[in-house]
Amino acid sequence: MAKPPDQLLSFEQYGQAAEALHVLSGVLLFEFVRRDAATTARDQIARNFIARADTMVRGIFRLWEISDQSDCWILHRGLLDRLFHLYDLNQKDQFDVFNDWSFKMLYEAAGRLRSDPDLKGQIDGLVEELTQERKSRYHRLVKNPPDWRRPRAEDAAKGMGLTLLYRYGYDYASRHVHPMANDGQDDFYTITRLDPRPDIPAASIVVLSNSILVASMILQEALNASSLLWMAVVYNAIDGVRNFLHSAATEHHLPLTKVSKLFAEDVPLAQRRDPLASQT
Repeated sequence: MAKPPDQLLSFEQYGQAAEALHVLSGVLLFEFVRRDAATTARDQIARNFIARADTMVRGIFRLWEISDQSDCWILHRGLLDRLFHLYDLNQKDQFDVFNDWSFKMLYEAAGRLRSDPDLKGQIDGLVEELTQERKSRYHRLVKNPPDWRRPRAEDAAKGMGLTLLYRYGYDYASRHVHPMANDGQDDFYTITRLDPRPDIPAASIVVLSNSILVASMILQEALNASSLLWMAVVYNAIDGVRNFLHSAATEHHLPLTKVSKLFAEDVPLAQRRDPLASQT
């Protein structure tokens, strides 16, 4: 979200927050594996959304380093899109149907490539092989198509109470996704150092803060959606990353230090939810 200039941190401080998020994400991903919690579509998707969010944040920081603010906003929009998808999937309990829908769409896209005579002999190794298992699954889905549609970002944002984040993040960032008349003007200066010099507000660094914030929300949504019941200290560590964005006070990372220590000592950070309890 937008912040007054005097409340913004430095690139180095935001980098510390991103590194904390990266460490926490890694611990959570290994905990999913350690608890053998990747056997269902729900857990696989939740786990992979965590990994994707962390990678996207790291990508945003690399782009910032080469003065590519436009693509920072594009990836930020992608983060929000994943947050809204994950929220909608969890609210409607549609992880399995989303998994089937995704498989069917990707299978058909690969099929179009294979059947294109202009691409004959050029896509070997670029698309997955047509195993009997994949063929059988596809034919089952053709007979019983998965009924799933992508959620409207604005609707999901309203459901989460994040209308402002939608307007400033998703809707605003869309202007970087689709070409505008001034597209590339900033890049022209970055490459050539020739006038006109673009006027890039110092407050544009908020894209770093907001991206870390959204990624932390993806982490929390993924944990809530998983089949595991996570320790309170894990959520405290997520809150610590967010709180650091406001003050850069290192004590906010104390819960992360505790989480890392527990993980290193092989203390479970999560346990299986009671199926009966989740139905009450």
